[in-house]
Amino acid sequence: MFWRGLFGAGYGGSSYVVEVDFFDFGEKVRLYRDGCLAEEQKSPARFVLDDGAVIEAAMALYGMKRAHLVASGRARALLPLPGTAEALRLAFDREHPVASRVIAAVSWAVLVVALVTQIPNLLNSLAQGAAWLGIPLGFSVPTFALSEWLNTLLGALGIVAGLDRGLRMVHSPLLDD
Repeated sequence: MFWRGLFGAGYGGSSYVVEVDFFDFGEKVRLYRDGCLAEEQKSPARFVLDDGAVIEAAMALYGMKRAHLVASGRARALLPLPGTAEALRLAFDREHPVASRVIAAVSWAVLVVALVTQIPNLLNSLAQGAAWLGIPLGFSVPTFALSEWLNTLLGALGIVAGLDRGLRMVHSPLLDD
């Protein structure tokens, strides 16, 4: 459920399904037409259909950046298929819209806080790595003095927040890549 995504649409008398395995480091995207494997590409994938319409699919760190059918200059999102985590999150959004918006806002806030507090650590680590390679950069960025338990909690919440954003098929390059 959480490692595989299935997104589908009917078009031109056929049923198309895009399948991704989120733990596949090769980032393969498979296109099925009427239940049969039609094509496989590496993400980002662009599948051209018989009449020139295109199915575009791109994976993010977790979830999808894009899963769309583009026909006649108009794009429409492929819908998550029943039984997938994305479909369950979409159903939760429909049945509990207020709770869903609260979770979405908290997810966004957690990712922003994680980004702001962890970027200085990342920059300092890069500078130390460069110095280790013999390229002294000679700078150090002030970091936030967070306790170890708070850093761990922030990391765990960041993973959960990223998972929620992935399941809602929301993508921002700054927060989600």
